[in-house]
Amino acid sequence: MNKGYYSDDIAETRTRLSAQQGNLGYQMLRLKDLRKKNRRGFTLIELLVVIAIIAILIGLLLPAVQKIREAANRMKCSNNLKQLGLALHNHESSYGYLPSSIRPNGSTTAPRVSWVIPTLAYIEQDNLRKNYDLTTTWGSSTNLPITSQVLKGFQCPSGLNPSRLDGDPQTSTWNIVAITDYAASTQVAALATLVNATGQPQYGILQKNVTGNYFSGVTDGLSNTIMITESAGRPQIYRVGKPFSTAPTNKVNGGGWARPASDLDYYGSSADGTTINGPCAVNCTNGFDYQGYPETAVGFGTEGSSAPYSFHTGGVNTLLGDGSVRFVKSTVTSAVFAAMVTRANGETVTDQ
Repeated sequence: MNKGYYSDDIAETRTRLSAQQGNLGYQMLRLKDLRKKNRRGFTLIELLVVIAIIAILIGLLLPAVQKIREAANRMKCSNNLKQLGLALHNHESSYGYLPSSIRPNGSTTAPRVSWVIPTLAYIEQDNLRKNYDLTTTWGSSTNLPITSQVLKGFQCPSGLNPSRLDGDPQTSTWNIVAITDYAASTQVAALATLVNATGQPQYGILQKNVTGNYFSGVTDGLSNTIMITESAGRPQIYRVGKPFSTAPTNKVNGGGWARPASDLDYYGSSADGTTINGPCAVNCTNGFDYQGYPETAVGFGTEGSSAPYSFHTGGVNTLLGDGSVRFVKSTVTSAVFAAMVTRANGETVTDQ
């Protein structure tokens, strides 16, 4: 056997394999180069299409997020009212009666005291109550350090500018007292002739200027009678979801949580919220434009000019006498809402 012959053959085979490997490496390098040459980024049109798709997705998502946020705010607002309901019931259990706001008629130096003050002890604010001077009014230098404090439990989270302040039209002093978005339902006003033909106030659960209010006097039923309702945004005037002017140039008489004037004497309004004593019960305005002191042109005098109003879609939260919270729709008629305010008129409420 010729070993040299086979050695030459093996050497030739190795040479061919080496050449083929080199050629394969070369082809792979060319392939990499071709891939690099063919690689490209987004064109402007493709980029615009992607941006448009993202914008559409965000546009679809935002309303859902807003609805969820509003649902949470409405639930929080409802819980605030439930806590106030518990506080009022605890007050009644302790003393045998519900508190009443005290507001002497006309311009006065006598103490003006809201129903909120005796209720503070039952919403974990007893220190504020103990430091409040009942011998002076809510806006005195003694009481302002207390009444200027923001209490979140009195503010609806759907409301705007929670740090806004109310003032005292009797002294023309503004931005001094913290606000509330909730108003005690005291009566159907005598000036609400569309729903009250008696010429006299028709009283609700939290009647003003009495020694005490009693559940036994609510013969229409606690579950049918409003004790507190939303009247949000005060003292800034709102009409059909939009602010009107600015306080104190134009203002609702009411808003401060320590003010008896923040109680609500129901009267109804026009659909655009510009005039009182109309067919709209809820969410047309948060109150009448209170001009001058006292307001004699319409008949408010020194009383509050608030109206049922919220920043929720479709209605307002109300606290009923039994401590439950009911959402009253904006479609409710003025007559039905007035029937829910009065405590002993014998009305049958079927539409809310």
